[in-house]
Amino acid sequence: MDPKNFDDLLGSIGLGRWTFFMFSSYFLWAFQLPYFSLGGAFYNPPVNHWCHVPALENTSWTLEQKLNYSIPWEQRHDRLQRSQCRYFARNYGAVEDQPWNPSLITTTEEEITLKTLPCTAWNYDTSTFNSTVTMEWDLVCESGSLSPFFQSFYFFGTAVGEPLLGYMADKHGRRIVLIIAAVSFVLTATSSALVPLYSLVLAGRFVLGMIHAIIGPAYVQGIEVCPKKYRTVIGLLSTAPFAVTGMMFGGWAYLIRDWRTLQLVLSLPVVLLLIQLPFLDESPRWLVLQGRLEEAAKILEKAARWQGASVPPHSELMNLLQNYEQQSKEATKPPQTSIILEQGQSTKVPAWWRELTALVQTPVLRRITIGFFGCWFCVGLTYWGMSLSGTTFSNDPFLYMVLSSLAEIPGYTGFTPVVAKFGRRSVLSFNFSVCAAAILTILATPKSYTWMVFSLALVGKLFITGSYGILYLATSELFPTCVRSRGLSMSSLMARLGSIISPFIIKVLANSYWWSPSVVFGVCAALGSGFALVLPDSSDKPLADTVEELEEIYSRSRSSSSGSIDAKKINIPLMKYKGSGASCEV
Repeated sequence: MDPKNFDDLLGSIGLGRWTFFMFSSYFLWAFQLPYFSLGGAFYNPPVNHWCHVPALENTSWTLEQKLNYSIPWEQRHDRLQRSQCRYFARNYGAVEDQPWNPSLITTTEEEITLKTLPCTAWNYDTSTFNSTVTMEWDLVCESGSLSPFFQSFYFFGTAVGEPLLGYMADKHGRRIVLIIAAVSFVLTATSSALVPLYSLVLAGRFVLGMIHAIIGPAYVQGIEVCPKKYRTVIGLLSTAPFAVTGMMFGGWAYLIRDWRTLQLVLSLPVVLLLIQLPFLDESPRWLVLQGRLEEAAKILEKAARWQGASVPPHSELMNLLQNYEQQSKEATKPPQTSIILEQGQSTKVPAWWRELTALVQTPVLRRITIGFFGCWFCVGLTYWGMSLSGTTFSNDPFLYMVLSSLAEIPGYTGFTPVVAKFGRRSVLSFNFSVCAAAILTILATPKSYTWMVFSLALVGKLFITGSYGILYLATSELFPTCVRSRGLSMSSLMARLGSIISPFIIKVLANSYWWSPSVVFGVCAALGSGFALVLPDSSDKPLADTVEELEEIYSRSRSSSSGSIDAKKINIPLMKYKGSGASCEV
């Protein structure tokens, strides 16, 4: 029984209660994870701060009077603002019992001559947030470079977790990994909201980032039992929960302004996963590949009962599954790799070299790899930068989170007919360009036009989200079958690198140069548009199984007579090996 026949079996079972139950863990994770992947927006946002002067706390002065007496002015963000890291060196004890007197106002001449000292403690503006990670551990001024690690450690964890959890799910099964991830998640999310040390919070963020990668096995768990004709629709709809959760995150953060309380409350939905997972079946596809045919047959029979469908009798079903297992084993035999020399001789290629150079062996494959690596890095940096920039592009970070998440819904699904008509490459490049134009226009917009800045940021978020969705489709189409998984995972890793950098731009670089987020994100989106044009367009093209097929489909130096590739003209060695069930010519 080949994969097509197995899909036919799933088709006969149909779409129903069992299918949705198997997909439910993915949707539950999608409704949970954005509370933590977007955590930097509300657990650790930028907050205004100034030096704490203990003697002035005993006075009856207003806040403005205390600042006038103790905090110097400085040029920051293109305008005069109160210093966040220095205060005047005065004898504050002499005035702590005195009422405010206008003569105490510091004149310009006095500011020039008065000595200033670096802060040793800080006061924070609590008009928007009552408590944040930055407030609790004073991650400002000289310690300000430590603040972005709160978000970056999450993305570091995701970069580690993606290959690790993918491997564990393939080796030990989807169900057990989902259960372990859910238990680990609830323990880490709650404990990291209670620990007294910032280093422990960072460790928790790293672990939560690793667990974030469980969304991949959860998605696979659902897709592997979904009938073939419904996969496209479910794939398009599968991103909607992330956008909905982002909108809900803005609402919850508006109601709960303390970061520890907010994280504890938003950890509770994972309990639904803990209740659901013990009743979740293992993927029957994975069970067949492991030779556990009896378990797979029982699950398929259960699915048929739940959905009012029928499957072949048990003995016949077992025979079909045995045939599928046999063909799957044939398709996954270890590759036999050799280089075909010009004289007809062959020599073995070291496995490590084959793995290292798998994505750059031919001109077309190099072109695709360079294009995707650039696009994914740019989309990761820009998308996460825009998602976490509520205080940069808006005076209301809560409304920004709600509306920017709302923009993701048409961003992911609304470009489907446009892509079908105009192709992947042109729409991808166009989306990057519009995003770049919108973000860079913010630089020329007067700061008083707050709604215009807000609207331009939302336009940028809409189109960069559209780029993210198209990249998943184009990457899975352009890389050939024999290197498709590696191509997608390595491209995704480029996006993770971009996401790791984005918090430092928002938190550190923006402190010195207010315009830096707009410049960096806008220029990066513009570069993404250029990288998109490097790619060939996969619209109406067949999926290539081997790299030789890829060259035949997309190479600009195809033979005009037979349409086949001339290895001498391309000037590359041909390495023949089997993989993913098809001969792979690299």
